[in-house]
Amino acid sequence: MWRWIGFAFALPLLGAGSRWEIQYFYDQLHTQLELVDLAFPSPDRGIAVGSIWETGPDKPPKPVALLTSDGGAHWTSTPLKDVPRSVFFFNESLGWMVCDNGIWQTEESGRTWKKIGDQKRGDRAKYGSNAGMIARVWFADAQKGFAIGYQKTALSTTDGGKTWKPIEEAAKPAGNPAFTAYTQIVFATPTVGLIAGGAVPPRRDSPRYPAWMAPEQAMKQKQVPTLTITLETRDAETWTASTAPLYGFVTRLRLTRTQGMYIFSFDESFEVPSEVYHLDLGTGKSNSAFRAVDRRVTDGLVFDEGGAFLAAVEPPGKLSSAPIPGKVKMLTSPDMTNWSEMDVDYRAVARSLVLAGPDAAHLWAATDTGMILHLKPGD
Repeated sequence: MWRWIGFAFALPLLGAGSRWEIQYFYDQLHTQLELVDLAFPSPDRGIAVGSIWETGPDKPPKPVALLTSDGGAHWTSTPLKDVPRSVFFFNESLGWMVCDNGIWQTEESGRTWKKIGDQKRGDRAKYGSNAGMIARVWFADAQKGFAIGYQKTALSTTDGGKTWKPIEEAAKPAGNPAFTAYTQIVFATPTVGLIAGGAVPPRRDSPRYPAWMAPEQAMKQKQVPTLTITLETRDAETWTASTAPLYGFVTRLRLTRTQGMYIFSFDESFEVPSEVYHLDLGTGKSNSAFRAVDRRVTDGLVFDEGGAFLAAVEPPGKLSSAPIPGKVKMLTSPDMTNWSEMDVDYRAVARSLVLAGPDAAHLWAATDTGMILHLKPGD
């Protein structure tokens, strides 16, 4: 249970003309760009990673990174050697990228990358550190970091990712490793952090086809609790695991020094597609902060000095998981209770979005439809 003493925060007022504008849009015939993650370690430098997909059978993806050094006014596309999953930047120059075949590091703001780690050495069953198991990393400094992923993978490093060792507590929670994954990691301070994930075993009554191919069957399938797993540390060394049967699956986790936000996503049969919870780190209590039948929230940001933001998609039909992009919807709140929708470029559509920014005055969003949006403050 979290027990920290919080402090008051105030939201810098955004002008009446504030709106999310498209800064970058990939628009090429017979190909599409899917951006999977975004990082902005400073107001000037940012990086979005993803893959370009060509139409036609058996076309391999072309991994790519988009770089900016002027706050998104200009973006440069550079090819990558591996398909990216996520990125983490410690500062403007030093960052790590998790890919399908390993972890890569940059010391040049993403302009060049080198593969690191011992993912191809060692025992997979013991370490879980083989390529393909890692989903995300988090670094407290240039040397000390953590990696999480599939099959109960949770690792730590003290040499910048060159070598890894398992977090033994991660293997203890119940749940078949084949169906268990740690998908979210975040630290409120260099030593106090949280890892979240869950176990979702296959169901006997699972539809034979994707929900969009059999919508009636998907909407009738009863939502059942799944095992949500968390690992908590207060010294970046020892971890404590806890489990709880909860509806849905944690798809995003954010922490500041005083508060947190976590987002649950649900099956088609549930009454809402997602729900956002607010965590008060001073009292350890959490409460529902946002839920709506026509807003599928895919990411959020919360700032001690500047309120909270949500990135959502308006489903184009009855199914929230339909493969058809929906309109992008952005929301903001000064207190994680009262939410208002923000003005968004009408051309912005997506199935999923990620948010990034160093503070509430400098925010960007990347979509799986090849767009990057920027929050332009009003007068």
